[in-house]
Amino acid sequence: MTGAFVLSVGRSGSTLLSRLLEQHPDILSLSEYWTCFWMRSIGDPVRSGRNYWELLSDPPYWFGNLVQKAKAADELPVEFIYDEARGRYPLEKCPPILTMTLPAMTDDPDSLYDELSGIVPSWESAPISDQSRRLFEMLATKYQRPLWIERSGLSYWYAPDILKGFPDSKYVHLTRDGRDVVLSMMNMRLFDPVIRFGWMISNLGRRGHLQTALYFHMRPFARRSLLALTDLERSLTGQHGRDRPYSLPDSLSEKQRVLAYAEFWARSTTLGNRAIQSVSPKNLLTVRYEDLVASPRDTLGAIIEFLRPGSDHCAWLNAVVDEPKARPSRWSTLDPEIAAAAEEIIAPVNATLGYR
Repeated sequence: MTGAFVLSVGRSGSTLLSRLLEQHPDILSLSEYWTCFWMRSIGDPVRSGRNYWELLSDPPYWFGNLVQKAKAADELPVEFIYDEARGRYPLEKCPPILTMTLPAMTDDPDSLYDELSGIVPSWESAPISDQSRRLFEMLATKYQRPLWIERSGLSYWYAPDILKGFPDSKYVHLTRDGRDVVLSMMNMRLFDPVIRFGWMISNLGRRGHLQTALYFHMRPFARRSLLALTDLERSLTGQHGRDRPYSLPDSLSEKQRVLAYAEFWARSTTLGNRAIQSVSPKNLLTVRYEDLVASPRDTLGAIIEFLRPGSDHCAWLNAVVDEPKARPSRWSTLDPEIAAAAEEIIAPVNATLGYR
């Protein structure tokens, strides 16, 4: 059985692509699987089947408060697709894998979760990447799909672990103009904790050496420090009581906020692209979001031929080709001074992706 991943920095069209691919009869689309760990998988630690399933089942202590605040602001992430009106759990207490991943596979995700809960905890200890492969293959077999493909927003953060754990998989690398990504991230509560963490780390090492070391060489330490820092902040600063918990400090100006997001995008993209360079060219396809929405038939045709070469995909293409819709860029609405300062950060990395 073969597998593939969509890699991106987030807010780059991976959710759209996942929803298109899940309509293909040969593909099991696993959405936001790595997000379900809430950074607890960084470094690919060895976990027993029971502990692995607990990570996918037990939301972090701060998750319920984040959901409550997002509901109050009518800003629930679109990735939270569990239907609490029909399901067993309130969203605030919903298992992460049931919140985001399982509902895309079945109309009865609660029953699927129960089925997996009776199987996965008995598995022997293994790195999370090996546990994940076993889960992916079991689900693909259950639903009779010869190919599974996983995508998570901000998968650049998981890329070193994914690439090491799945060296023979295929990878669709999805890029987007960094200016539009930055503005989209700023409206997305799901990014708040990692943006804040990245901002604090960047203040400790302005040249990026610390981030690079944590990303490539100190991943277990990065996981522990991220989780510990989140705990410490909650106890010292009352982050959980803010309207946007774990977001950037309210004291920052609009310019400072935009620049913080720009720095985060530039650093994450630089690191992610460096990691992706290790992928064999025959297993890598780079796709621009702008091409996906401007020329969906050609772009989706290239993607599906890369993933499932030699098959007839015309029926699927005809069914989904009208779904991608281009959106106008909002960058021109920014204050010119703020935009100019942000472009100094974004432009050099954008150029490496082929954007001007």
